[in-house]
Amino acid sequence: MKATAQEYDLHQRILARDDPVAFAQLFESLYPSLVQEIQQRAGWNTDSTLTEEAALQALSEYHEAPARYDPDRASLHHYLAMVAYRDFQNARKKELRVQAHQVSLFDPALRNIPGNLALTEPAAIVTSQDQIAELLHLVEKLFHNPIERRVATLIINGVHTPEAYIQILDNKNSSHEEQIERITTLKYRILKRLRRNVGKQLHNLEGSTS
Repeated sequence: MKATAQEYDLHQRILARDDPVAFAQLFESLYPSLVQEIQQRAGWNTDSTLTEEAALQALSEYHEAPARYDPDRASLHHYLAMVAYRDFQNARKKELRVQAHQVSLFDPALRNIPGNLALTEPAAIVTSQDQIAELLHLVEKLFHNPIERRVATLIINGVHTPEAYIQILDNKNSSHEEQIERITTLKYRILKRLRRNVGKQLHNLEGSTS
């Protein structure tokens, strides 16, 4: 299916590089449907952060090199959806590889037990109530998504039982293994984000989970 008339018009305007609003119009038109299509192909239990980032990446790649797209071969939506799903698969594989090597975040003795999500007992996550309060305040600022915020709060407070995290998801239609996988991915991403933003403060947190 070739590009629609609207897609073709936007594509030509983007190629010309003299229309500052063309890409914004394309983004507004295609981004929501791209995210939805990737989410549907990846599975509705897939972390939406990955699918949203994949759609953004595909649009960014197109914006940087629009000439790669041939409007006579496929619709722009179909082209971007293929690129976005490829980016999603690559990001997902990379994340799984990184998770497998993040032994320091998980108890090595429990790492190979199927379905086990437990973090090691936090011997000394923080040294004072003031530090706890400061970290929790940071969580409020960093995580606007209520699920991510609650998971981050559990991590900081040293909660390590899988059930506590699964309860936050409240996704009864998923199997236990799927819930464990989603929580593991979510916890890894939250720890990584905290590490980037807390620095020395989080060093105690990471040390306690190694």
